[in-house]
Amino acid sequence: MFDFRLTHSSEMKMIKVFTYSERMKNYNSYENMVKARAHVFHERLNWEVEVINGREEDEYDRLYNPLYIISERSDGSHAASIRLLPTTGPTMLRNIFYRFFPDCPDIYGANIWEVTRYCATFNKEDSMEHTGELFIKLADLCLDAGIDIVTGVFFKPMFRILTRSGWDPVPVSISEHAGKSIILGTFEISEARKQEVAYKYQIAC
Repeated sequence: MFDFRLTHSSEMKMIKVFTYSERMKNYNSYENMVKARAHVFHERLNWEVEVINGREEDEYDRLYNPLYIISERSDGSHAASIRLLPTTGPTMLRNIFYRFFPDCPDIYGANIWEVTRYCATFNKEDSMEHTGELFIKLADLCLDAGIDIVTGVFFKPMFRILTRSGWDPVPVSISEHAGKSIILGTFEISEARKQEVAYKYQIAC
């Protein structure tokens, strides 16, 4: 597990990074995340996800040992999180989302990760720094691992968040699900891109 803290703000925040196999060492963080996912995806967005005992956890969690990045508030509560999988193994695009994109290429490579399950549980008093921290840590991890492309399927609001955040995502294919536009996109990971994201969120890095 990796932790880093930003101290320029009056509220100390924490980023946690761990895999599914390390979840018991990070029990509270993991449980807060899957409960947040249940609330956001099932209760708020009405996604067709399986929720058991107030937790949203699927086969991509249980079978493929993904990497999680979680931004927490100073009290340890969940603020924002994402899930990452290498595209050289099973991905949601290859196994599930491909059916929405008939012309979809099979996006894979040792230098590409898939991002899914972006989940934000912001309070009125929260700043957008939580998302900024999450994205900067994503860039750091990718740069350290030799990853220079991240791909995912995003609803339009999330695609706009990525665009406003400085990622400049590239739409590969556009489709529709449950009456809403969904976009298969990729975005570049680089030191310059990381600095652009930091600038957008006014975070020192």
